[in-house]
Amino acid sequence: MKTRFTLAALALAGLSFGASAATFEAEQPYQIHLVNGNKTANSITKSVHKVDLAEGKQQVAVSYTNDFSNRSELRVLNGDPVIITLDVPADAELTLNYKTPINYQLTRQFLREQDTQLKVVDKKTGETVAADMLTIPTPAGLDTAGGIQEYLAEQNMAFNGRTDAALAAAQAKFGDAVVDADALDMLQHWWNAADKDTQRAFQIWTIQQQ
Repeated sequence: MKTRFTLAALALAGLSFGASAATFEAEQPYQIHLVNGNKTANSITKSVHKVDLAEGKQQVAVSYTNDFSNRSELRVLNGDPVIITLDVPADAELTLNYKTPINYQLTRQFLREQDTQLKVVDKKTGETVAADMLTIPTPAGLDTAGGIQEYLAEQNMAFNGRTDAALAAAQAKFGDAVVDADALDMLQHWWNAADKDTQRAFQIWTIQQQ
């Protein structure tokens, strides 16, 4: 039994932590507010434009802000948040892609049609990655990320981090036993965030639990 559990633990480590994290980039004037329902470090004074994503189904919330002001007029355009849900390929370098409007008026029109104009492209392959785009109303107040969270929860659209890919892969290795795909995703997140010494210490600790 101990040998079987040890092998299973090692297999789980290989399943959850083998692949490097993919990246998702939303260059200025877009910024990233949420990843799988969790706030990024984005704020009024700090913009987040690139995040790591695990392989499988993921959700990102972004928004557009650009200053077109001149000496005679204050003109800042803020687009409604866009919720992007997609299946992330392993090791992909994803970027938000669109045809950049050339002036203020065209940008206003673009922002009214964001969910049809935006696409996600893997910079490694140049291929477009299938993604669902949904524009939601801009929340009131300064806490944009918090407002997006509340809206998604009210609409029963909150993303819980569960991925079909993680569940299917775990079932393929361990059969039909109940698998907590959310826990697998969190383990993968913290593994990718750890240095090599910490990863090795965790592997040793896992084996010692048998």
